[in-house]
Amino acid sequence: MKRVFFIIIFIYFIFNSFSLFAEEDNWFGRNCNQRIYTGYYSSYFNDNIRLLQFGYDFVFKLFQFNNGYNLVDFSFGADFLLGFDSVNVSKTDNFGNVRPVNARITPGFELNWNARIYTPQLSKMKLRFYLEGLGVTLIVYSRPYPDNGTHVNIGSHAGLGFEVPVNNGKVFTTLRLFHSSNGKAYEHNPALNAVGIIFGVQF
Repeated sequence: MKRVFFIIIFIYFIFNSFSLFAEEDNWFGRNCNQRIYTGYYSSYFNDNIRLLQFGYDFVFKLFQFNNGYNLVDFSFGADFLLGFDSVNVSKTDNFGNVRPVNARITPGFELNWNARIYTPQLSKMKLRFYLEGLGVTLIVYSRPYPDNGTHVNIGSHAGLGFEVPVNNGKVFTTLRLFHSSNGKAYEHNPALNAVGIIFGVQF
């Protein structure tokens, strides 16, 4: 019952904030945005792990110019993660047949913060590129993850991307390097290192 209550409060906050940010004559409308995005990651070592990401960020626009564009923004938010390991792995059964191994699904949750630095707008295409990165984030998996790891991990990422204005918002795409591990807090510190692509909207 408590979970249902918190979910209802969260949904109410999101929908109520849409109207708040849509009004540009208030402080929030001029200086803040929201992001909703989804991402897909693939590990670049031989651990056969994939990640799906669904996220929401609250954005502060910094160093704004008269044309409505900003040079830097800072955001914090939350992600829901789904880890799929044993992807593309096969084994031989008792009869000598090679069969694929069913991928295990591991849910996770991340609290993150992020900073972006933008290039000036390209006038003809209304396109802007950016570099982004974040420091230490908190990631909690439903089981020790990766194998022989821990439930609680720290994460970081760096990426580059571009955004294009659409109506009253923006769409963006990011190519990102992702890392998570327990920060050598324990004897065993298996890391998850992956490259991913993120699609999202900012409004």
